Amino acid sequence: MTPGNSDDHAASFSDFYHRERTRLFRFAAVMSPHLDHESAVQEAFVGAWRHWPTISPAARRAWLVKTIRNLLVDQSRRLERPSEVTDEVIARSRLLVQRHREAETWHELNSTLAAIARLPDRLRTALVLRFWDFGDDEIADVLGCGRDSVRRYVSEARARISAVVGNAERRARSPRRGKETP
Repeated sequence: MTPGNSDDHAASFSDFYHRERTRLFRFAAVMSPHLDHESAVQEAFVGAWRHWPTISPAARRAWLVKTIRNLLVDQSRRLERPSEVTDEVIARSRLLVQRHREAETWHELNSTLAAIARLPDRLRTALVLRFWDFGDDEIADVLGCGRDSVRRYVSEARARISAVVGNAERRARSPRRGKETP
């Protein structure tokens, strides 16, 4: 790497870090609220910095998500007894949800986050990444599956959450976030 490339490397990494850090912290917090998700994200960014020139620009977010997931799995394996994912654990995470004045809204948010935390890993990952505007190809890359599987995982995750939270009357959303399907 030449000195000029080093400056480009640092600038592109810095831009990426500032653009994606909050999204990746929140992703990790939703995936494993009982683990040290902050250290997993920071460690993943350190690894990304070390390998930055070799990671394809189009694959950088997926690379970081896969690394974060692996680090969280490693943390979980090191625990003697993994913590129970409870509503209290979810509610403690200020990174995820700010306290709302309306008790009903606050309760629904906590219930939804608890339901997400209890989903199987593939469903939870697909849903959380979709929420953070990852495309089907990026999610498929993270999960090692096809685009159709991604859509199926997201749909199943939404259905399970609706059943748990009691919002069965809400329709599943189309791939374009915020648009109701007829």
